[in-house]
Amino acid sequence: MTHRVALSFEDGVTRFIDCNDGQTVADAAYRSRINIPLDCRDGACGTCKAMCESGDFDGGNYIDDALTANEAASGYCLPCSMTPRSDLVLQIASTSAVAKTKAASHTTTVTAVETLSPTTMRLAVKAPSDGLTFLPGQYVNITIPGGDQTRSYSFSSAPGSDELDFLIKLTPGGLMSTYLSEHAKVGSAVTFTGPHGSFFLREAERPALLLAGGTGLAPILSILRKLEQDSSTRPVHLVYGVSTDDDVVELDTIAGLAKTLDSFTWDYCVSDPASSASNKGYVTSLVRPEHLNGGDVAVYLCGPPPMVESVRTYFADQGVEPTGFYYEKFAPAAATTVAAITEVEEPEAAPEAVETVEPATVESPIATTVSAEKRTLFGRVIFDRRDYAGLAGVGAPASRTEELASMRAIAGQRVAKPGSDAEATPLDRGAGVVEAPDARAVAGQCIWTEREIAPLIAPRAEVVAQAVSTSDGYEIGEEHPSVHESDAVFEARRALELGALELVIGRLSSRQIAGYRLLAEATTRYVEGDRFVDAAAYTETNAAFHDYLFSQTGNEHLLRAYQALGVKAAMADALRNATWCEPRCAQDHLDIVDAFEAQDRERARTLIADHAERSKITMKRAMQETVASKRPKFVSPGRFAGKSVLITGAAQGIGECVARRIAAEGGSLILADRSELVDSLAEELGNDTVSTTSVLADLETWEGASAAVETAMAAHGRIDVSIHVVGGTIWAKPFAEYPPDQIEKEISRSLFPTLWSCRAVLPHMIENGGGTIVNVSSVATRGVHRVPYAAAKGGVNAITSALALEAAPHGIRVVATAPGGTDAPPRRVARGPAPATDQEKDWYQAIVDQTVESSLLKRYGTLDEQAAAICFLASDEASYITGTILPVAGGDTG
Repeated sequence: MTHRVALSFEDGVTRFIDCNDGQTVADAAYRSRINIPLDCRDGACGTCKAMCESGDFDGGNYIDDALTANEAASGYCLPCSMTPRSDLVLQIASTSAVAKTKAASHTTTVTAVETLSPTTMRLAVKAPSDGLTFLPGQYVNITIPGGDQTRSYSFSSAPGSDELDFLIKLTPGGLMSTYLSEHAKVGSAVTFTGPHGSFFLREAERPALLLAGGTGLAPILSILRKLEQDSSTRPVHLVYGVSTDDDVVELDTIAGLAKTLDSFTWDYCVSDPASSASNKGYVTSLVRPEHLNGGDVAVYLCGPPPMVESVRTYFADQGVEPTGFYYEKFAPAAATTVAAITEVEEPEAAPEAVETVEPATVESPIATTVSAEKRTLFGRVIFDRRDYAGLAGVGAPASRTEELASMRAIAGQRVAKPGSDAEATPLDRGAGVVEAPDARAVAGQCIWTEREIAPLIAPRAEVVAQAVSTSDGYEIGEEHPSVHESDAVFEARRALELGALELVIGRLSSRQIAGYRLLAEATTRYVEGDRFVDAAAYTETNAAFHDYLFSQTGNEHLLRAYQALGVKAAMADALRNATWCEPRCAQDHLDIVDAFEAQDRERARTLIADHAERSKITMKRAMQETVASKRPKFVSPGRFAGKSVLITGAAQGIGECVARRIAAEGGSLILADRSELVDSLAEELGNDTVSTTSVLADLETWEGASAAVETAMAAHGRIDVSIHVVGGTIWAKPFAEYPPDQIEKEISRSLFPTLWSCRAVLPHMIENGGGTIVNVSSVATRGVHRVPYAAAKGGVNAITSALALEAAPHGIRVVATAPGGTDAPPRRVARGPAPATDQEKDWYQAIVDQTVESSLLKRYGTLDEQAAAICFLASDEASYITGTILPVAGGDTG
């Protein structure tokens, strides 16, 4: 009987397959060319874990590490071990694009089966005649002859070898172990798929530290043999660790490599105290400071999770952050959840000893005895003793179907369905704790005063880390210092691309080359000479170009490893306001495609390396310019010390520049804006001496302006200076072209924020006995193609003059600046739509021309020049100035 199985992917795509009685879902999917994430196919890794939405199935045999009893009870399943009893609907934890990735399959013959030790064998096969290119450190999935089960093993041989070697840990009763011990012989046919994985040797000159656990030595040997092939002089040190003397293998091979590699050193250890080895313990005991090169070292580690974590902890304890930390870890074998399981294949590296801790038994119900002292504070009874009956007994848990229905409903109304085409939303990086007002009080009395507690240990520099869980129990990852801390990320991208090049050079069809060239040409549209025409568009097209090379390898791990480096996000951030580009960057893309088309490996390698360097130069310059642009050009230290300053419209432009300067001059800031960018600005500017508070508010409304002022009062108890920056032209057109709704929006944007903010702050300043209000107007009260905006700013001038008269008796100054044209970076949150038609562009250009012509200096001003005037008027240096509107427009008085 055949069952219909629906595979619903994360990107909303659903695929249907037919599954026969006794056939696993994974097998049926792969036969249908749908590669759901898995490789172990025997319930050992858990990578294929899915949620069964409907239908009945036999879960099959699996180990508890792959699927816990609680997960199984909640409806999770393993497609690699489950067989349907009815039609099924499964939620697959992957996208349909990944699932269609097809790994190459190769058939070859056994050339050697050799017992290396009581626990380890060597399997050698003839290199496939149809060609196989792999990177030192990668692995394949070998199908065990006589069935369809596969096991994953890393190459121990060098790329290009006529014979492919693998080190295999023997497990009594294991399928591969049994095959090797009883059936394998020279000439036997063997099939495998691959290569897989993003753990491989990156090209670099810096020293390398290689750490291998058990048969995790295999990929490390492949790396060493590649270095030997290349006659490398790179300094390399290997530490090889195993559990017992029986696990020690290939010492002669390693010693031979040490003779041919002049810069290679090594040592080994055995964790068994009874070992005859000279070094007893774990690999970290043999890592010396000279092996770490002060942190400028590439670490390659292959072993089980405890080994990886112990090495990471060791580095942290030593205060060392490797420039590159590449690892391949896999879970050790664990107890099974089904008694019928007769074998558990160990992964290809012997895990270090792991202590298993049984969870404590929890009895229910729980009886709790509370002493009298628990209800007192400083000897005074605060909470009377009261005994309450339980609100409800413990009932049966909701069924899986009920739980899923509840998750997709609000107030009983279904609002979601299986599958989604929505973009994934990244998790917040974290923010400060939101504290309830009474969190430090008991019975209305403050008991714990507010205080800042310094961390015991200074935080480490941000690390760019990524890990890819593969479908065979491996977790492959790499870590580098942040792009802001070093060049390691740029080097990592270059290394990954050079690896991808080796896999695809000479294998791209004319159609694939054409697609590659199309992406290269797209990047050239956004660069002219050494200037970006559109940095954001260049970032997008550049990312697509680089993604393409990895996508053509057929190795999803490489693509995910590249994307996880975060180069695109770093570029988007650094190049947001960039204008300069290394002039050969875009042309490099076209030249790289030409080299691939000509199958010129060396030319392509040189271009990729040179392009990485030019990209690094572009990024570094952009980051330096960004840092410089955030540093106020003019500073009067201490001018605002002890003052509480409210700034509206602080997220961007003039408001942001004013906030940066006042922070540099010691003022305490309350930053208000309706853009969330104001939160990150407040976080950036806050430090031990400068207090910053942000508030999200729509300042076009009385409620928003009141909220901003109340936040300032709650934070500091007073407002000494209130600077009102919100405003700006939304549209540019002759007045006759404005519809009524646009006129209202211009007035709301550029008049009411100042009007409401003045009204909200004034009573507090009167009560405090003084203060300063600085409004930001414009010389555009006499300008073309923005009459509504001019009217609004004319209103700001009137507010300033009239309010100065009323407020003076209370010791309050009211002043304003009137900026002219100001050169500022593109706004991250636009005020309105950009000119779309040629007519709209002409109208906007007329504003630019009139602005420059009206200025005696014939130029636009800078943000620093505008902030200088505002900060002067806001300071005590201008204590005898009120009711004044100061043009800051290069001689244009408006």
